[in-house]
Amino acid sequence: MPAVTNTNAAVVAGNGLGPKTFVYAVATGTITMADAASTIQNSFGGTVAAVEGTADGNHIVQQGGSDASGTSGITLVVTFDQNPA
Repeated sequence: MPAVTNTNAAVVAGNGLGPKTFVYAVATGTITMADAASTIQNSFGGTVAAVEGTADGNHIVQQGGSDASGTSGITLVVTFDQNPA
């Protein structure tokens, strides 16, 4: 569980999830959700931590590894960096 290190309640960028976390939207007309998850995990490292569903535009969450958004059909939506990094 994350520890409270900022007692002044200032807002800072980061997450308590662990390593850098990437959220992607997947264009299923270009790549299937199964292939996207496999490519992210096997080619970019880290762990596929969540899959929203199998419809076009649904999301995949990757923890750790490197950014997979250069892959056709996989679009980076947001990156959360560990705090403290």
